[in-house]
Amino acid sequence: MEEHSTAVDVPVEKAKETIHQYGLGLLFAANIFGAGSVYILTQAGVSFGFGLLWVLPLTLGVGLTMHEMSARLAARNEPLMDYIRDVIGPRAAKPFAIGIAFIMQFWSVANYALAGAALVFLTPVSNLYVGIIITAALGISLVELRVYSRIEGVIAALVLAIFASYLVIVANLQPPLGGVALGFVPTISADLNYLTMIIALLGTTVYYPNFFIQTSMQHEKDWTAVSRYRKDHTVGLAAVVALSATVIIAAAMAIPDGTLTLTAPAEPLTDMIGPWVLSVFVLAVGAASFTSATGTLFAAGFMVPQSYELTTHFGDMHFRRTVHFLIGLSVLLAIPILAFTEFTPVRLALLMPAVNGVVGLPITALALFAAIERYVEPSRLERVIFLAVVVLVFLTSLVTAESLARSIVELL
Repeated sequence: MEEHSTAVDVPVEKAKETIHQYGLGLLFAANIFGAGSVYILTQAGVSFGFGLLWVLPLTLGVGLTMHEMSARLAARNEPLMDYIRDVIGPRAAKPFAIGIAFIMQFWSVANYALAGAALVFLTPVSNLYVGIIITAALGISLVELRVYSRIEGVIAALVLAIFASYLVIVANLQPPLGGVALGFVPTISADLNYLTMIIALLGTTVYYPNFFIQTSMQHEKDWTAVSRYRKDHTVGLAAVVALSATVIIAAAMAIPDGTLTLTAPAEPLTDMIGPWVLSVFVLAVGAASFTSATGTLFAAGFMVPQSYELTTHFGDMHFRRTVHFLIGLSVLLAIPILAFTEFTPVRLALLMPAVNGVVGLPITALALFAAIERYVEPSRLERVIFLAVVVLVFLTSLVTAESLARSIVELL
């Protein structure tokens, strides 16, 4: 009996070790791969076929460079918000952190809306607003697990399920390998929509809340070597790029017509694969939206207490109160936006990533670079690479701001 128990315990322990090593990276993947990412990637595949697959390795390089700066702070146990507070002062740090947290939760507004829509599609729940409330309640329940390793395990399982769902869809499509390979050959076009989509794809991988989380996690991970963080976030970002490629390939082959709806990217696939693909697709979208909506707010759970000079650990009282409040606020904003405007969950998903990133991302990139200059003293080559990525992020944000302003004007 003891031998049987030991044989069972070995794979369980290995699974725990694997999640401990790569779980934080999978949390980053979950935060990035939310509702907006799915539909932006779908638009890329519909509009340009396999032609923008080459952007994905570029986004991986930019994301890894940003996380390299973040990991060096994490290894020194230097939370990014502590550095910002030290630079701008405690009085200014409080409204700064609250303001960024408020902007951040707009990402959760869109993701809880889409997760609620997915719940309505998949279950007997028939009211969208009830679906949103249920998914938000599940988010609060996830936070109330409190112990990071438990939450990490749940999110890792959901991310792997999402990945498996898209792999099943793409495998059944049997994409042309030659066409897919050509998509990874860089192509430059003067078409404005083409250039804008490249910027949008870059924005789906460089996700600033993850840097506030990573630099605050040494208490939970107890890692002091940069290499441990580097290995972890590399796996997470590579998973995002692989997921992104599957969505673009599926969209390029399906080519949904008309306005994007919850099921539009998968509807053409029903004739090619079978009716079951709709449920698999919506399940993947719902799970991605839920994990991204909740995991993103973990950054605010660190930022806001740190701005008040409070030592905060994952799942403690200050962390939970902040995340709970923002989840509740997301619901309070999502329901009237959907009820009294022309927004749908999918339109929110396409717009809110820009709202979330246009201010927070460039500020975070600049703060990371300045913090690295203070604490780490990078080599000349590293400094040039880090600075080049920061400049690219600022240029990306300028284009995003212009596109966002145009989208808002069209809605008005």
